[in-house]
Amino acid sequence: MAEFAIMLPLILFLLLGMIEVGNVLAVSHTMSKLSREGANIASRGTSLDTVLSVVETSGSEIRLARRGGTVVSRVEVLSDGPVVLDQVATDGYENYSRLGAVGNSPVSFASFGLQSGNTHYVVEVFYRYEPITPFARLFESALPDPIYERAVF
Repeated sequence: MAEFAIMLPLILFLLLGMIEVGNVLAVSHTMSKLSREGANIASRGTSLDTVLSVVETSGSEIRLARRGGTVVSRVEVLSDGPVVLDQVATDGYENYSRLGAVGNSPVSFASFGLQSGNTHYVVEVFYRYEPITPFARLFESALPDPIYERAVF
């Protein structure tokens, strides 16, 4: 009985930690799926507003509309480099894009080996993770805020 009393907190800590890590991985996987799905839809000629709506609707399983947001951008590669031509975002996420603002050269986009004349679509998903176990509050500082995922098509 004494050994059980000593080991119980450690076992609970490990169990709840595994649950929390599993949940973070599930959210991250869903965000990756949402960004890829959105960029794929955008690359097929769908309007950016429609892509934004599809991503937000598809993100209902992680409550994306309440806990995060999305930015959808259209980037064209001109002879002098890529430029963000158009961008839409969910309310409150207008200036969150890590790609850059409309009219600017996108940040961290040069390494994609782009060819002049091509158009690319970028979907960025932001999410503020809320822990589901009491022990997770101890590790909140280890998670980025917000969690970020991006896809380029």
